[in-house]
Amino acid sequence: MYAHALMKVYARLVHATALIVAATAASAASAATETCDIQNASAPGRWKFVRVYDVADGKVVLSQAMNGGDLRPVTVKGRSVRVEYKLAGDLQYHSSRVASCHKGAIVKI
Repeated sequence: MYAHALMKVYARLVHATALIVAATAASAASAATETCDIQNASAPGRWKFVRVYDVADGKVVLSQAMNGGDLRPVTVKGRSVRVEYKLAGDLQYHSSRVASCHKGAIVKI
């Protein structure tokens, strides 16, 4: 009788531990980040105003003017970014595009 009760407690403890481990692994996987570089592929002296969004949550991760040839690192929660830009004097940003952002990739605009 005592052994049966002890086995029930042990089974519940193992089950609870497995749930904690699974929850920890899931939160660690969702917190993973990726890094890539955004590059103004134009010639030096040709400025672009750049906005880069994390596709995973829609937040802006970079918003600044970039000279031709410049690189800027960004870190995102997912594996992709949405990039839009405008040239000096333009009133609106050009259509955005989604690009892969992982393992230090370079996204040229």
